[in-house]
Amino acid sequence: MYTAVVIGATGAGNYGHDLDLAWQLIPTVEVVAVADLDEEPARVKADQLGAWQAFGDFREMLHRVQADFVTVCLRRPHERSEMMLAAIEAGAKGIYCEKPFVRTPAEADAIMAAAERGGTKIQVAHNWRVDPKVRRMREMVRAGDIGRLVAMHATGKNDSRRGGAEDLAVLGVHQLDLMRQFAGDPRQLSASVMQAGRPVSIQDAREGNENLGLMAGDQIFASLLFDHGIAGTFSSVRTGRGMHRQMGIELVGTDGMLSLRGGPTTDMPLLINRRPELDPGPESNWEAVPVAPLDAEALGDMHGTADTRQLLHTTMTRDLVEAVRQDRRPVCDAIDGRWIAEMVMAVHEAGLTRQTIRFPLQVRENPYAARRHTALADV
Repeated sequence: MYTAVVIGATGAGNYGHDLDLAWQLIPTVEVVAVADLDEEPARVKADQLGAWQAFGDFREMLHRVQADFVTVCLRRPHERSEMMLAAIEAGAKGIYCEKPFVRTPAEADAIMAAAERGGTKIQVAHNWRVDPKVRRMREMVRAGDIGRLVAMHATGKNDSRRGGAEDLAVLGVHQLDLMRQFAGDPRQLSASVMQAGRPVSIQDAREGNENLGLMAGDQIFASLLFDHGIAGTFSSVRTGRGMHRQMGIELVGTDGMLSLRGGPTTDMPLLINRRPELDPGPESNWEAVPVAPLDAEALGDMHGTADTRQLLHTTMTRDLVEAVRQDRRPVCDAIDGRWIAEMVMAVHEAGLTRQTIRFPLQVRENPYAARRHTALADV
């Protein structure tokens, strides 16, 4: 039997995308404590989860409760970094954390070094990885159902609230992670990052919502080159509803295309087009690919009450438990999380310098922050 604790912050990112429910269907793991901004909301959440302790400070909880697993739910990544380091120091065997993993490669470097010393496994909640539609896409690509993969085109949510830089940081990370699953590690990146119709500058940088770090750009177009010469693009623009295709990704092969729009919690089907040269046209050549849903009963949902998001989290935390038992990498570990941070920061570095950026990044900090520090030092 393992024990787990949950860290969230009511009113400040809450408990992420329901990460607090990640252990509820796993009988071999008991949630024993919850930490929040103060003890009262922690007690409410503890009662919901069946935990017997509540704390108003996560450090006190980690000091007093020797848990095997720590779920870091908070949506604000700068605080998650502190929480993960504290969990590692407290001896956690595994950490399940909200995405994005961190804000910068430098933060990832520090957490990974600490986790290596402490023997802690980290699972990042990129739960699209275990979505049946994504798994089916990987199978079809490996089987050559669309021929040889040559290109990938991804787009963010493109909404009026956070299209552009924030879209890239919050939801675009899923698309970047998907591209890396299909094509391997990126080798280089170029990007156009625009603000009000002109290239961004350091003066455009503002702190992102949820303390995502300095960012700029209401329009982004990035072009990546992956292993084996596979190309990938990501775009996001701040605009109105219906002006762009729904968030998703298309894979282009020598013999066809695959398309997945929306996320795992939507009803959008996985589509294949075996004759894309005939589209667009009066009749679509897209066909739905049959995909079996998650097996709720096998995941512990005996009464059919869990929604898709909880089942995905359960799949991720079950994998984390097995990764600890077998001493292997989880399905989306800190290495994967750091790659996403590098790709996001590379977009902004390329936008500022208008140069092609190669991986791994030499500048590990936020490029806007690094340049501001340099400018201040020169004053």
